[in-house]
Amino acid sequence: MKYYVELPELWATEFLENDPDCAGYWVSSLTQSWQKGYPDNCTVPWTNYVDVVRRLRLHSDKKIIVDVDMLYNEPSIAATVARELYEAGCNTIVVESKRFPKVNSLTPDSMVLSTPEEFCRLLNKVKTTVPELEVIARNEYLATTKDVDVTARIAKRALHAGADGVVIHWGGDSNTELLKKTLKKLKADGVQTGIIPTKYLDQVVDGDFEDLADFSILGNICSSYIRHIFSQQSVSSLLKIPCEFKSILDRVNSHEPAGHNTLVVLGAKATKDGSYMLSNKDVAKQFTDKLSDYYSVVLVVGEDADISVDENDKIHVVRVADSLGEVHSLSSAMELLNTESVTVAYADIEDFGMNNMGTNGLLFDGDVYAGVMNVASDVLLSMVASVDPTASILEMASINNVKSTVIN
Repeated sequence: MKYYVELPELWATEFLENDPDCAGYWVSSLTQSWQKGYPDNCTVPWTNYVDVVRRLRLHSDKKIIVDVDMLYNEPSIAATVARELYEAGCNTIVVESKRFPKVNSLTPDSMVLSTPEEFCRLLNKVKTTVPELEVIARNEYLATTKDVDVTARIAKRALHAGADGVVIHWGGDSNTELLKKTLKKLKADGVQTGIIPTKYLDQVVDGDFEDLADFSILGNICSSYIRHIFSQQSVSSLLKIPCEFKSILDRVNSHEPAGHNTLVVLGAKATKDGSYMLSNKDVAKQFTDKLSDYYSVVLVVGEDADISVDENDKIHVVRVADSLGEVHSLSSAMELLNTESVTVAYADIEDFGMNNMGTNGLLFDGDVYAGVMNVASDVLLSMVASVDPTASILEMASINNVKSTVIN
């Protein structure tokens, strides 16, 4: 069985995204109403759900399922809302068989339901308007009729109207015998079935529904946990709890799009025997093989260097005549910097430098410069233009207070 977990807000992806038990996210009208401080009666605007889905899709490729209540019982409005949700990144909507305004299913005696005809007309217009969107019919009739056959018959009619599956909701208590009978009847006909086991979570944990339901929507569990934990606190107790601000800062900073760097390899200085490091195919290849990590690779060599590299729009060879020094050689590559950041590396760096090439600032192996510098491109352009061309990378970085990172 697949589990779709209620998402209180996007920060929860930090903890749920890599959990193998989380197949996707459930955006719930109950907990969204609680989070926003509204009653759970469709007062929260539908645009809220579009916004949540759009932001969530930036952080996850997992399935997103949205609780859309009964979509105001108006087919044209329902189709419009469904289309916007789909275009924002929603995979699935769950449509309830209630009448507007909503009464929560956990109080089934207060519910007023649509007729099966009304419900199916709504489902049909949504599905025919947005055929790519998975539409699940949330069948509330069992809780009100207590009739297995009637509930199963309405569920099948919903499928004929275009629904891709059904959720049979049972929210009154933990006596699930009628629910199990209904699900068994539908599974025998190959119907995709789902449950929302708020009142009978223990039974799901114990495996009672493994052969009866394809998926379980774990609604309200995250928000319930948050409320429970916070309800135990006071200002006094909160002040005694160590505040780990850095973890929040790190998470927020992780949302910054990384983009790509340009890798510039300095090899314009000939060795004692008059050859160039980058003339060695193996040496050049270890840098060009890094292309998957960079937007482009620029190899800076002497004018007479014999270098066998296949140049293209991502791999460039720049030849420098009579290099005055490292900064002079580096300046020849400036016209090829089209990224926000740049990595500058010596052609003769050792394995330590190759293995830590993405380290911020100047990379040191203990107290030894490892021949790698990462810096913002605009900062590098400014530095190159302002220092003596005979200067070394270390001298240029020291003058401009570039950050150093020491790895022992």
